[in-house]
Amino acid sequence: MKLYKTLIFVICSLIGLYLSSSCQRDDICAEDTPTTPFLIIKFIDDQTVSDIKQPNELQVKAIGVDEILDFTATNQDSILIPLRTNATLTEFEFTIDADDGGEDPNTDSLSFQYTPVEEYVSSACGFRVSYNGLTRTLTQEENGGNWIKRITIVEDNVTDETAAHVLIFH
Repeated sequence: MKLYKTLIFVICSLIGLYLSSSCQRDDICAEDTPTTPFLIIKFIDDQTVSDIKQPNELQVKAIGVDEILDFTATNQDSILIPLRTNATLTEFEFTIDADDGGEDPNTDSLSFQYTPVEEYVSSACGFRVSYNGLTRTLTQEENGGNWIKRITIVEDNVTDETAAHVLIFH
């Protein structure tokens, strides 16, 4: 009986040793591990140049993507939008008064150009992409009907989500 208990103990110890040695630190991606950042856009009043001005009933749609990012329910002074990781350009349509019954929607086309830089994080987390050399192009309406008056790039390298990268004045 004593031999049987010793044998069970040895087998359990070997199984425990095997299980503890097969789990590597890289097998789990920690929550605080940096991932591909979103582009942070902050909206500013064009008249005061310093006051935050939330756009009315804002919707953002990436050209070539069916999903609409709807910010109409939450009136925010800043938004986070994704850039394409497999391209050097992402085009968007920014629409205000999208759900407002009294106003006609006003859509401006805006594109962001950048160089995506892929970085290996770990085997569990995979790769993350940062965006370097961010520039922008606003398509001007012929009748001067743009609701976006001007755009300022605050940070041309999008590597994290700690502060606004772009200011849109309207």
